[in-house]
Amino acid sequence: MIKKITKYDMNKQIKSYITALLLLFFVVGCTTEESVNVIQITASIGMKGQPFDTEERLYQLGDTLVYKFEVTSPNGIEKIEFSNYTGVGANKAAPVVLSKIENLEGTTWTLVDTIKNIQDDVRYSVYVQDKNRNYKSHQVNAFLDISRYLSISLFDGLSNGTSKTFINTESARTFYIANTIGDPTAMDFGFAFMENKSNVLACLVSFDNYWMTGAYPSIVNNLNRPMQFKKSTQANINNVSVIKSRVKSAADLKSIFEQATFFNSVLPLLPDEKCAYNIKSRDVIAFKTFDGRYGLMQVTLVDAKSNSIANTQKITFAMFVEKNKTFLD
Repeated sequence: MIKKITKYDMNKQIKSYITALLLLFFVVGCTTEESVNVIQITASIGMKGQPFDTEERLYQLGDTLVYKFEVTSPNGIEKIEFSNYTGVGANKAAPVVLSKIENLEGTTWTLVDTIKNIQDDVRYSVYVQDKNRNYKSHQVNAFLDISRYLSISLFDGLSNGTSKTFINTESARTFYIANTIGDPTAMDFGFAFMENKSNVLACLVSFDNYWMTGAYPSIVNNLNRPMQFKKSTQANINNVSVIKSRVKSAADLKSIFEQATFFNSVLPLLPDEKCAYNIKSRDVIAFKTFDGRYGLMQVTLVDAKSNSIANTQKITFAMFVEKNKTFLD
């Protein structure tokens, strides 16, 4: 005799299946063999001879620092990768693996190392994987309070302005005039070469006033960032290597700016502090940005190209500038 399966029987059978699946899921999900990430990493850094510090801070050029990583994993340490990379923000480089250790014995690992006479921003990073395949990473940062760029070039080209260039002092990235429309707040100043004014010639102009050097209506808006220029006699030096010995910190940059004097204005429309005029090779120009950072430029070349068919003027300089500390927040 064939038993007729009713709708009631089907629903009862489906409910039994669902109950069994839920019970299985609960048992699997709560198994005592579940892997728990218990890796602990502490990172600290400090001046040599002083206590370690876990808080982020900035250092001065030439400081000697000591950093420390401490790793603990009760599950045992399977692998450790130790890396570093230089730069911050737009200038950050790709990481470089310094060492790789696999199948360690024990549950702890410690590294203490020294950065002698720090010359660049650098990050040190550790990646840890335990024997349960949990992983964790941590890093310690050694950042200078100034950024140094030893060779920057700006151009003033064709009369239609298509090859004029501008600069962002924080990253030292340069931009063509077309870029200023899309992101005016990225510009700090531009280079202009005024061939018909012998008392002006090569000049650096704050971006908020650059439109006064020619017909550039795209530059006129209230987003353009102002900055100030001063001529420094205190730092009147002959080559880049001397700049490197004179400026060790942001405090040095501020001191040089405060003792410098504004350029005497020779263009009626431009106020004294917004422009550096008639620049020559070896001139030293101190500046202050819209957000209060101090900087210093040493001019290494002014190429007038006055008799050249390719009439594109060029200025090359080294630049030291105080870091924007907001990246530490």
